[in-house]
Amino acid sequence: MFTHKTFTLEQGLIVPAENVATIAECASVIEGVSRSRNALLNGDTRNYDWDSGYTCHQLGSGAIVVQLAQPYMIGSIRLLLWDCDDRSYSYYIEVSTNQQQWTMVADRTKVPCRSWQTITFDRQPTCFLRIVGTHNTANEVFHCVHFECPSQTISHKEESGEEGSSSEQVASITLRVSSANAGSERSQTH
Repeated sequence: MFTHKTFTLEQGLIVPAENVATIAECASVIEGVSRSRNALLNGDTRNYDWDSGYTCHQLGSGAIVVQLAQPYMIGSIRLLLWDCDDRSYSYYIEVSTNQQQWTMVADRTKVPCRSWQTITFDRQPTCFLRIVGTHNTANEVFHCVHFECPSQTISHKEESGEEGSSSEQVASITLRVSSANAGSERSQTH
């Protein structure tokens, strides 16, 4: 194979600049429940509701696991937690190259989290990413609408007038390099 595209390598692995957790990049959800197989990776961050558009797992059992097409050096993740009401979640995220040894890269088990989450960490060789929900204030299921790595955003703390908004909430602005007009994505609160 030959390409004129240049890549940044670290420890012999590509350091991706664009989201590699997409269907087009041959990533897949190998654990988790969804009405449509790759809802988590299809890039749709607006069309979800009570019945569809998310991937989930029962708290205390299982996880949501994404497999990338090949190992990459990953140092950030962004996900959208289901936010059609005022519930909050707690979770942790681990990465692995072999599904045997896992390294925790995010521990949000003691923090109430809502909507967009941007996680940064020291770059790790990564082929598998495991999201484990540990708490939901509304029921016993962890719901995730969108997942990407590396994160394609510049994030800032949410400036919301809503009562009870947590300082841990994050609003994200998506940079669309390929688009002439920079677009922004908003958190949906129905």
